[in-house]
Amino acid sequence: MSDLSQFSRRRFLTTAAASGFSAVSLKAFGNPPESGRATATEQIEVADISHEMMPETTKVVLNYIPIIEAAPLVIAKERGFFTKYGMIDVEISKQANWASARDNVTVGSQGGGIDGGQWQMPMPHLTSCTW
Repeated sequence: MSDLSQFSRRRFLTTAAASGFSAVSLKAFGNPPESGRATATEQIEVADISHEMMPETTKVVLNYIPIIEAAPLVIAKERGFFTKYGMIDVEISKQANWASARDNVTVGSQGGGIDGGQWQMPMPHLTSCTW
């Protein structure tokens, strides 16, 4: 058996409070943002791509469900990757659940829905199946 007599409730609470305060302080007063990073207000330099490689459309509405798999889509929008490669009017739309995403992709963006987006692997196939 180990001797736990050197640990007390008061010491634990004091240590936990100090750790929490330190974490909040580091987050609030931590390192300044890097000067080399692109921000949303900066002008994005458009890539030099040939006419054949230009996208067919420049306007698209994409969906995402707020889970970790949506990170590449959201980051691409925030960092300007769509604009850089010719998709100048890309909108990303947060969906509440998979059923609403399925229904909105069926409607399409012309009808107020979405054109595509982040899907888990079986979802596109199951959306197209007729039971």
